[in-house]
Amino acid sequence: MPSSATIEQAVLLVGGLGTRLRPLTYKLPKALMPVANLPLIAYEIIPLARAGVKQIILAMGYRAELLAAYLGDGSQWGVELIYVEETELLDTAGAIGNVRQHLRGPFFACNGDMIYDVDLRAFAADHVRREALITFCLRRTDDISHFGLIQWDESGRVTAFKEKVPLDETGRNTVNSGFYLMSPEVLDHIPSGRPVSNERELFPALLQAGAPLYAHLPEHDGYWADVGRMETYLQANRDVTGGCLSWFAPALRSELPATAELLGPVDVAPDVTIGEHVRLGAGTAIGAGSVLGEGAVVTQSILWPGSRIGRNARVHGSIIAGASVPDGAGIVNEVIVD
Repeated sequence: MPSSATIEQAVLLVGGLGTRLRPLTYKLPKALMPVANLPLIAYEIIPLARAGVKQIILAMGYRAELLAAYLGDGSQWGVELIYVEETELLDTAGAIGNVRQHLRGPFFACNGDMIYDVDLRAFAADHVRREALITFCLRRTDDISHFGLIQWDESGRVTAFKEKVPLDETGRNTVNSGFYLMSPEVLDHIPSGRPVSNERELFPALLQAGAPLYAHLPEHDGYWADVGRMETYLQANRDVTGGCLSWFAPALRSELPATAELLGPVDVAPDVTIGEHVRLGAGTAIGAGSVLGEGAVVTQSILWPGSRIGRNARVHGSIIAGASVPDGAGIVNEVIVD
């Protein structure tokens, strides 16, 4: 274990099919779906880079060719991106084991569909100080019934994993966030050539064997979002445009006519054409190359690049994925894919 608390590598698990986000994930893999005009995966890459990570390995499966083509070498974020594609779905631990040839020290490992605002240097310092095999970054939630509960003792050592139970008798309500810091020795415990689950196989086996597994509960409750469903995707876009992250602020990168009206914070990409008397409501993101006709109203919605909103159309709480909305249409809580 290095003496420094700077972790230089990370593994992001981006191989899932994104079935709960279909039909959007027929068009793009979940990691590339735009949130406030950044791909979802950027909300993991950027904080990791800010914390000193130099190399990020993407454990890929579904539509892997699009990830490499879109994200490139990672230099725009100051990191090196390494792409490793699975020939078969290997589940969460299996995907980590599949990139073992690239790992040379302790590394962050993270599900690829999260947005978070956490002090990663404090997370790393805990892991190094305790000489842990795995440190789990936890989050508190009032309703633990939909998550994996992790219980721990006063020293921070993990004592139990409990899946989707209604009550935490300790009163802590700390659940698995899907964000880990692992020492390279963990790879010795991941079988090769078959699917292996973190939650169902690897973690329980390590706990039973008495491995040093520790919990890290951030000092401050930062923002967390698991972007796995349509409603959480829309909510994350509203939160991000609303300023929930310490390092991101929404921006207007296209010209608005004097008659346009902003009803709250929005994010507008470059090369957007906005007609006279357009109204944009809070929680809205407009992708590059989109066209909004005269009198259009767009609120709490996500427009992917190349979307077209007709004259006097109304769009609320919806996702327009590069499609066209006719003049005068009223679209509420809809998903429209080109």
